[in-house]
Amino acid sequence: MPTCSNLNSSYLYRLYKASKSLIDQNSDVWIIEQLSPTIAEQINELRGKYQWTDLMNYLVGEIYKQGITKQQIEQAFAAIPFKPEMIEALKMIKNANGDIIILSDANTVYIEETLKAYKVNGLISSIISNPAAWDKDGRLHIQRLNNIPHGCENPCSENICKGHELIKFLSAHPNEYYQIIYVGDSFNDFCPATKMSSNDILLAREGFMLASFLNDTLPSSHKYKSMNRRISPQIIYWKDAGKILEFINDIFGESK
Repeated sequence: MPTCSNLNSSYLYRLYKASKSLIDQNSDVWIIEQLSPTIAEQINELRGKYQWTDLMNYLVGEIYKQGITKQQIEQAFAAIPFKPEMIEALKMIKNANGDIIILSDANTVYIEETLKAYKVNGLISSIISNPAAWDKDGRLHIQRLNNIPHGCENPCSENICKGHELIKFLSAHPNEYYQIIYVGDSFNDFCPATKMSSNDILLAREGFMLASFLNDTLPSSHKYKSMNRRISPQIIYWKDAGKILEFINDIFGESK
């Protein structure tokens, strides 16, 4: 998640497809596992044949064929794990006039349904993610945010360059923010960090791909092993939602 602070203090948070930054599950995989364990078993087999967003669209089509309804999908999101400490951190940011922006490789329906289930949708200023919508028959359709190759040198997802999206967002809000706090855990959270300044903060989750990349602990044969990891923002590592709450409380606590 990123958080941006404006001249009066404002922040940007992100939720990401395979990340466990905001919630403690990969929402794409979790929803399929809950509604159709049989179809979920195909994910590892099919992920090498499909781009990830395209695979998710295919799989929700398959569970639709099994008779899974829109209502069942919406109800399932009410059970997705969302730590109280993370919710408290979001409330603390909002109470301090922070802007919380979700920049995600999931999709708009999954994000919106999760936020509504936990009654925190009113805390979010903007969602940038793969577009999704229900058709008249109750089948969910998920599309890539970007179908055009972005040619980024960083390890971005094919369908979304989060660095580009962050710059695009900030360009649409000139001089509104003086600081970004970005919470992330995967490779495609590195690109936004390359767009951040020394005044900004990157919160990288321990034990996940972003932290391994930053700490140069990837296997010697890994394709990103030799990439330049130098970035400007301060890096702080975190383990769980409790640590995020501690950090946010240190910054915004007196605004509670």
